[in-house]
Amino acid sequence: MVFILFLNLLLGTVGLAFIFRTLVENWSAGVVVRRTGHLTPGRRIKILTTTHIIKGDVLSVGPVRTALWEVGDGEHLPSIRTGRIIKVPNAFLLNNPIVVYGDTIVDEVIAQVKMDGQDLTSVVEDMRRAIEERGHRIVSVSLYQKDDHLVVHGVFEVETPHLADERGLVLQAFWRKRMHTPTRAGASAHPPPPGGLAP
Repeated sequence: MVFILFLNLLLGTVGLAFIFRTLVENWSAGVVVRRTGHLTPGRRIKILTTTHIIKGDVLSVGPVRTALWEVGDGEHLPSIRTGRIIKVPNAFLLNNPIVVYGDTIVDEVIAQVKMDGQDLTSVVEDMRRAIEERGHRIVSVSLYQKDDHLVVHGVFEVETPHLADERGLVLQAFWRKRMHTPTRAGASAHPPPPGGLAP
């Protein structure tokens, strides 16, 4: 009987010690995270683990957990808030690599245009104007050949929270400009059909 009581007391003590250790570890990590000042509300982060990636905008850094608005990472929901809130133990932030996004990020947009009769200067200028029309700072616009078409590569700075929407909007602005730009042969350029190249 005494042995069973001793065993229960020992197991209870070990369990409490483990819980207390976890709380102290997360609380200490929370102090470090708040003191460094890198993870402030609104800052986008990506936590890289061996099994998965957690990406989100910091809502708050609490005593033991940090709350994030989940943001999609990948092709299906690139940089779009999913509506879910993730609560991550603070120690998790110190024990894994973290990508901390700045206020702006460099992004790119790529368009493919058929080479026949294209004025190369106007192709580059249309991409420049499309990026500027959306209010972004141009990093570079380049043009290169790939097989039988030209690839227009626009690189620009965008505010991190608006990253997902802007690629498509810049591309739409580019195609609107191309529709009204005559080719060397006198025909107007048109946006590509789904899965195709622009004429």
